[in-house]
Amino acid sequence: MPDEPDTTLPTAAESITSLDRPTAFFNALMTEHFVLESARSITVSESSSRSSLYLTTLSSSLVAFGFLAHTPFALGFLGAIIPVIVLLGAFTYERLVETSLEDVAALAAMQRIRRYYGRLLPEADTYFPMPRGRHAANELLDIGRAPSWYRLLFTMSSAIAVVNSIVAGAGVAILVDQLGVDDPGSIVWGVGSAVVLAVAHLSYQVRSHTTMHELIARSEALDTDRRLP
Repeated sequence: MPDEPDTTLPTAAESITSLDRPTAFFNALMTEHFVLESARSITVSESSSRSSLYLTTLSSSLVAFGFLAHTPFALGFLGAIIPVIVLLGAFTYERLVETSLEDVAALAAMQRIRRYYGRLLPEADTYFPMPRGRHAANELLDIGRAPSWYRLLFTMSSAIAVVNSIVAGAGVAILVDQLGVDDPGSIVWGVGSAVVLAVAHLSYQVRSHTTMHELIARSEALDTDRRLP
């Protein structure tokens, strides 16, 4: 005969009433810390993969164009491949911005947990150092860098945005040249388009990060209010 269930044990649904709540909360907090760390690792891995895909596609296209440069098919090849590369770059850039925001949000949540660890015992915060005062949003530890919009120029998303803007500018220059504009005029159109697109990409990224910082600051302010008597 099958073993009869032990009626003295609570069911999974009932087990929450039998838990040691402080211990359960601390275990859940540690689990959440590892989950957030894993999420940050995933964002970095995805950013690297997407950037590599875009740059590999671009470099392969340039190599292919090198073989066709002195043939009648060169212009047709550029007309077909440049829009594809620009679209891939736009999709890649958008996702890179999203992953950077996800990374900042996960880090903010991790810092909240680390602050909790630092309050467990007197002077415990000595073992959980973190940035003080104004600091860059993606700093886990204090490296003496103040927050500034120009630091977004050095992100992976900005690098892809600049490269993709140059590719798009080259496409515009080729297009206006085929429409009969002289060479200097085509160059001006191409350079101008590349600059406008690069500035637009950076502006979008700055706005996105500003919104994220406001959300984090609002959340931290609510946490502070809850701790007040």
